[in-house]
Amino acid sequence: MSGCKWPLIIAALVGTGWLFTSGGVNWMYGRFTAATPGVDMAQDTRDEAGLTKLAAYTYHIWKWRACIDIIETSVERYGQNAPNYWFNMERLSTCYERIGEYQTAVNILDELIRVDAHQYDERVGNFDNLSLRVSKLKEMYEIQ
Repeated sequence: MSGCKWPLIIAALVGTGWLFTSGGVNWMYGRFTAATPGVDMAQDTRDEAGLTKLAAYTYHIWKWRACIDIIETSVERYGQNAPNYWFNMERLSTCYERIGEYQTAVNILDELIRVDAHQYDERVGNFDNLSLRVSKLKEMYEIQ
């Protein structure tokens, strides 16, 4: 057993490292979108959470467009009743802000303010936080 230990550890590390490459992200995306939504609620919950975590990974490595694609897929598949919907929408607004689509970011933030998204998910900024972000974006980029 001790002779096999190190090759197994190395294989596990390489395999785990591969998951963080573009190929690994694409594989995970395919895995989380393979099932048909609405057939199995438990599977939907796992897949929506998986897409949210995958979006978080791409968000933290500044792959804004990939994060946008993943979040929009999650929103299209699972809608507003998904556990991470409001959190994903706030993250989506940040992604649009980072790629320079400020009006889209403001529109999303305005919607989060309008529905008071913080009441549904405490990870979403409160009214004051979201309003401050909107006012700064509008002032900095002369958005109406």
